[in-house]
Amino acid sequence: MRDIAEIHERIAKAFASPALADVDEPAVEKIVPALGLRSREERAVPNNAFAAVLFRMSEWRRNRRTTRLRRAWKEAEAASAAKSRQIATVVHEIRTPLNGILGMTHLLYQTKLTAEQQNYLSGIRQSGYALAQLVEDLLDYSTLEAGRFRLNNRAEHLRHLIESVVEMLAPRAHEKRIEIAATVAADLPDLLDFDPARIRQVLFNVIGNAVKFTAEGGVLVRAFVENAKVTIAVIDTGPGMTAEEQARIFGEFEQAGSAEARSGGTGLGLGIASRILTEFGGSLSVSSRKGIGSTFTIRFPLRLADAAQSGSATRNQLLARSRVLLLAPDGPAAMATVSSIETLGGRCRHVSNPADAQMLIDRAEAGSIPYTDLIVDHRLASDYANEKAHAHLHRILLVNPEERASQPQDFFDAWLIRPLREKSLIDVLSGRLRGFGTRDTFNDSTPSPPPPVIEKSLGGLDVLLGEDDPVNALLIRAVLGKAGHRVRLVEDFPALIDTALSGERQPDLIVSDMHMPGGTVLDLLSALRAGDPQDARLPIPVIVLTGEGREAARREALLNGADRVLGKPVDPLKLLEEVRAVSLLGYERQQVR
Repeated sequence: MRDIAEIHERIAKAFASPALADVDEPAVEKIVPALGLRSREERAVPNNAFAAVLFRMSEWRRNRRTTRLRRAWKEAEAASAAKSRQIATVVHEIRTPLNGILGMTHLLYQTKLTAEQQNYLSGIRQSGYALAQLVEDLLDYSTLEAGRFRLNNRAEHLRHLIESVVEMLAPRAHEKRIEIAATVAADLPDLLDFDPARIRQVLFNVIGNAVKFTAEGGVLVRAFVENAKVTIAVIDTGPGMTAEEQARIFGEFEQAGSAEARSGGTGLGLGIASRILTEFGGSLSVSSRKGIGSTFTIRFPLRLADAAQSGSATRNQLLARSRVLLLAPDGPAAMATVSSIETLGGRCRHVSNPADAQMLIDRAEAGSIPYTDLIVDHRLASDYANEKAHAHLHRILLVNPEERASQPQDFFDAWLIRPLREKSLIDVLSGRLRGFGTRDTFNDSTPSPPPPVIEKSLGGLDVLLGEDDPVNALLIRAVLGKAGHRVRLVEDFPALIDTALSGERQPDLIVSDMHMPGGTVLDLLSALRAGDPQDARLPIPVIVLTGEGREAARREALLNGADRVLGKPVDPLKLLEEVRAVSLLGYERQQVR
């Protein structure tokens, strides 16, 4: 009977109300497992002994695998951080001597040199700037690998950006006796929302690559809108590529072409450009035929800036009254000139020999719509002998900047500098710009111009310089001394702080390297801020020089009181410009006070 009673009791308990049965049980807090794993409490151990053994073996394997994954994840993160620190350190160590090389060549250019010496020095400068570009590529590669890449979009003129990059690369193209030109379609809005620094980098890499591998013909850059995307096609007449080469050129440290051409880079440029465009939501593609040439196509989403207007509303009518005859050799420059004039609403006919030009001019004069302008390429200017017969035309000489001084000016009313700027083309053809006035200096630069001479300022400053590298110290002292400033040098932070805070002779300005023995630049800035509160003098302005690649380090220096942070290698003229700006700001503060 007792057995029957026990059975009844167990049945009653089993079917009892859950609320009543759990009244004495405390609530159990279940922890949500990390990495999407189920909690251990959810997996009950089987009652069967054999199944329990299998279960525990499975749990052991799962825990071991999870532990190994977590360890591998931490090791990968640590390795990535170490790699970034390594590259940043290497970049810093390269930039310091590179600053000395480029700075010393700048100073050497200020001395009397023979033509042969100038030529050798120009080679040193070009190699130095190529090395500086490689350093920047390595730094960008490190940033992309570490996932710290950020876009800084703002309203910017895309056409101006394309023109500036083409102009920067024009001297390199002209040295190789090849053409370079750009044209922008009328329907592409001028003001767009994008990151101009990153797009400039992409353009410089892609167009520069085309110039580098093209030995004959030239490079044509075309910008237009296609399927709601900004499309920039870079067309070259280089050696072209096989299907195998096309498949691997966007990889890291991959290059194609001859050994001579490959020696000029790391193979990172196109890979970095492709990664940047991916961040934009765009792409970089290539089509090529061996022996004919290649076309690299840049695409990214078309985003109008807030103040943007439709590009074609006015641009396609700016040269509506112009009918132009272009006398120029066949090539990218002629194609871009014709395309630009027609994009702006004008009409243009291109011929490549003077006899055809004469025939077309005579035929047009007999008709109802004569030509208004004649543009003559400087390469055909010596064959052009109809200056008197064409006196009624507005005659324009199209010339490379480095060829301008050797060209005849008596037969022409104005000139245009290649590569063409749209504004210059409009001004010349519409008659607003006549004669041979100098165009902006940016485009008038020769392939290897000597640096401008440092001008001596009337009122020199007392500058306290902190620099432990003797070559860089010599360079900065020479640059500041030539500008009329008095320089005192110290080689570590304790001495720099003591000299700056001594009451005997407070400097007007401190120029300091970010890394020196005995501390950091933050110690200097902190000591300057914590000066005597009774001291009525204004704080000493500080310019920090650094080869540090991390943006966070520069930002930290500015937030802690630095007036300027300049990256190495430092352009001497840029340094003097910042010294002048900081001193003027200090003077204005003193006047207000």
